[in-house]
Amino acid sequence: MQPLVGRQLPALPTPETEQEPSRILLGPKPLHPVEQRARPRMPPLIEYSAPGIYVIISSHEGEVHLEPNSRAWFDWLATLSSFRFVGQGGRLTAHRGYNNHGQQTRYWSASRCVRRHSYKHSLGVTESLTTARLEHIAARLQSDIDAR
Repeated sequence: MQPLVGRQLPALPTPETEQEPSRILLGPKPLHPVEQRARPRMPPLIEYSAPGIYVIISSHEGEVHLEPNSRAWFDWLATLSSFRFVGQGGRLTAHRGYNNHGQQTRYWSASRCVRRHSYKHSLGVTESLTTARLEHIAARLQSDIDAR
C-alpha cells in the first residue's frame, strides 16, 4: 500500500461547478425482441359489468370501446386468436381453430379447465360470436362443471 501522505484528494464539486441534469425527455425505448417475447401474452378479456354493458380490456390496446354485436365487434374478433369471456352465468376461454396446414380458421371453440379436467364446446364461426352466444356457452360450461 502506498501512504496517503503527500497525495491530494480529488476536489469535490462546488455548487457553482455542478451541472444541471439534462432535461431532455426521451420517448419509451423500444423493447429488445427477447424482452417482447418475455412479456405476458394475456388474451383480451370481455367481461359483463352491468345490465347490457360489456367491458373489453386488451393487454396491448388497453380498454377497447366497441359496441357488442356490431360490425366493428366482429372485425375485431377476426383479428384475435383467442380471448377470455366472463359473463353473467359463467366464464370461458375462446380459441380459434387451425386447419391441417397450420392456418387459422374462422371456427372457434370454448374451453374451461377446472381441477385438471377440461370442458369444451364449439362456439361456431366468428360471425356467430354474439354476446348471447358467448353467455349461452359460458353458462353451459358452468353447468357441465357443476354436474361433475
